[in-house]
Amino acid sequence: MDIPIRRVITSHDSKGKAYFSSDETLTPYDPTTAPEFKTPAPDAGFGVIQIHRSRGFPVDNMLPLADPHKTLVPLADTKGPSCRILDLYPAEKGWMHRTLSLDYFVILTGTVGFITDGGAEKILKPHDVIVCRGTNHEWVNRGTDVARIFGVVVPSQEIVTEDGERLEKTPAGPIFDPEED
Repeated sequence: MDIPIRRVITSHDSKGKAYFSSDETLTPYDPTTAPEFKTPAPDAGFGVIQIHRSRGFPVDNMLPLADPHKTLVPLADTKGPSCRILDLYPAEKGWMHRTLSLDYFVILTGTVGFITDGGAEKILKPHDVIVCRGTNHEWVNRGTDVARIFGVVVPSQEIVTEDGERLEKTPAGPIFDPEED
């Protein structure tokens, strides 16, 4: 439950020359333990590694980096894209939720169910990719080992149905969806 990842970040100096600005090992944390951000315990629902977060779109690659790891980050920022890893523990499931975002998720390990609010489910395995376009959904670990999912979340426009109904993001509370800074 504490499998780390290595994150290497490149940047530019003031003259435009590329360099490595960061090379770190990041471990998953349980957001419900904030502000300590402890490693997920066996009874934790999931772990998260916040890899990167941009504060605008298009992204300004000359802005200084603010490290989002071991912080509470909104499920989907409205200001810019973010990148994260989710670890789902065996027999754990999330909650049905919608974000106003376009999400790209790649299953790295494990077997994961992706369920829509209509009750349809797709079983995803390593190397499967799902593109979630602001739909109401839930993740469920359908395997016996930790499932690791890599995701990139990009803010989207509001979703409006043909009847004019505005589909809003699902409130998830201050731990799982804190106010943006």
